[in-house]
Amino acid sequence: MSRAWIFQANPQQYNIDRALETLDRIWWRVPQHTHEIHIGDVAVLWRSGRAAGIIGVGRIASEPQHRKTEDLEREFGHSPSRIRSSSQTSHLENKQLASDEGEDSTRALVLVRQTRFLPKDQLKNMPAFREHQIIRAPLGTVFPLSDPQWETLEDYVEAPPDLIDEPGNPLPLVFAWGQRAKASQSLPGGHDRYLNSLETICKLIIDEQPSPSNLALRLEEIWSLVPTGARLKESFLRKVGFVNSDDGVCKVGYWTERWLESHDDSIPIALLHSRIQFVGELLEIIREPRTADEILSIANSDFGMRWDTKAQIESRLGWLRSGGMISSTDDGRLLVTDLGRALLQQLVLYRPSPTSSDSHLTDNELAREIESLDLQPIPEVEQLLIELRQSSVDSHNPDRFEQATRDAFNYLGFQAQWLGGSGKTDVLLIAALGNVDTYRVIIDCKTSASGSVSDPQVDWATLDEHKSKYKAQYVGLVAPNPSGSRLTERAGKFQVTVISVDQLGGLCLQHSKTPLGLDEYRLLFESGGIVDTQQVAERAEDFTRIMELTSALCRVIRKRSETYGRLYARDLHLSLDGKPVAEGTTQAEIQQLLDVLSSPLLRVLDGSAEKGYLVTSSPDISKMRINILANHLAESDHDDSDGL
Repeated sequence: MSRAWIFQANPQQYNIDRALETLDRIWWRVPQHTHEIHIGDVAVLWRSGRAAGIIGVGRIASEPQHRKTEDLEREFGHSPSRIRSSSQTSHLENKQLASDEGEDSTRALVLVRQTRFLPKDQLKNMPAFREHQIIRAPLGTVFPLSDPQWETLEDYVEAPPDLIDEPGNPLPLVFAWGQRAKASQSLPGGHDRYLNSLETICKLIIDEQPSPSNLALRLEEIWSLVPTGARLKESFLRKVGFVNSDDGVCKVGYWTERWLESHDDSIPIALLHSRIQFVGELLEIIREPRTADEILSIANSDFGMRWDTKAQIESRLGWLRSGGMISSTDDGRLLVTDLGRALLQQLVLYRPSPTSSDSHLTDNELAREIESLDLQPIPEVEQLLIELRQSSVDSHNPDRFEQATRDAFNYLGFQAQWLGGSGKTDVLLIAALGNVDTYRVIIDCKTSASGSVSDPQVDWATLDEHKSKYKAQYVGLVAPNPSGSRLTERAGKFQVTVISVDQLGGLCLQHSKTPLGLDEYRLLFESGGIVDTQQVAERAEDFTRIMELTSALCRVIRKRSETYGRLYARDLHLSLDGKPVAEGTTQAEIQQLLDVLSSPLLRVLDGSAEKGYLVTSSPDISKMRINILANHLAESDHDDSDGL
């Protein structure tokens, strides 16, 4: 079913009137609602400015794709110098123009024709358009029209051009790199079952036709997701185009339908690549075997991803693995499959500037790896990572590695004790969460001069005995590069969580940026087998998301309250709508953050849900308050008395 859109042109940037007199097709830049625009949709062409209104109609003739400006269209664009000299042109508009000049734009082909002018003043008097964004706040290029709104306009404008029947593309066309989303989301079911979970979601949508909010609730129910996680996954499915929303009802997307009919797993992976950064590019990188840590280093140094954790790498690997595009080597590295190579031949990849960095890191290069992640960790963390790496291959001194492992878990917040010696576990972890929730983990540490540990080096029966002896709920094995299918199978059988030195170091690095609690670290030990750090990394990402959202709220309040006075949760939700920082966020969640920021404890904001909010503290004062609170909390932990 086709939809209708308003496509807005700024006459200071593009002479749309003269273009419509000359052209019958325009490659229109579509920076908003990109994944929702499809062949056959109607485009109502709007001229902004003092003489704002509808001046043309069109029909979408191609899926949005990375496309340069056509030579025939260049004469209708104004020069950058002229744009920048205009006092009526905003910084945002100039920034968008610069993006166009750099050709990093996603465009859709629109068959166009002129229509009689319908001015804005006439449109805003129509009941269907009084509250439309093009009337109230016309910031942007693309605005959706509801079916009743388009039906109203049909009486005033020419009929859109007929669609030219041309051969379709076998796979989705890629968006410009700058318009592809940076964040991917995992789906439940394990790293090799994302597409199975997607198929389950599609069947649910076909059967129930839920609204987006109801779909999030159903995801929450089916897979026991937290509400925020369910909303983020629902939003991600629509952002990528796996799911569309027409008139508030979720439907399976065009390419998803093609996939369900053909069972060709290259379709959803290509769709993901076309809408999300660093998917096909990751596949290209593992034409030679790589670890997840090496991929993360390349993503940050070569592609500028600036990721603090491996959550985004693991999410992409999950999609690629579920599509049969990657496999694992005997030593645990990742390698593209024949199916993945075949797909790469059909994808348009983003090519960053050449780099000479080598992702195969030696011990002496570890500090440079940390620097490339742009984390600026404190020296304590750097020393932890270096000592873990070096001591793990010092097989003549196993005590050193056991102590380094103890220090790493202490850094994560555990009460970690080094025991060692005959008949004892190497390290005992205690997560003190109260009588009911406290849990214990015994950790066995294995060194290897060769840098690899396999099944014959592990005494599984003794680990089981130590678990009972120390009344532990979980067992962990820490080793440099644990490898081999036999080790993985036995670890699963004995419910032992296997953690590589790089994974433990990565957790410490992540903790330095986004510290988590011991209840969240319990997730590492619950399943056994090779550790799955994805859930913990997602919790860290959610922490970061909340911090960034909180910062964005304060910026918006500080800036806009000067003009509009006190702002409410609804105002802030509308202001941040469509921005990555607010993806999956509800008005209720924003209200919760506002309540925290305006609490007597912090007083970053002044106000309430009833009277709105103002920023009352400078960033420096807010930082002082939070530091004082942190110091009081730290002192209370060292005070054994009740003090009540």
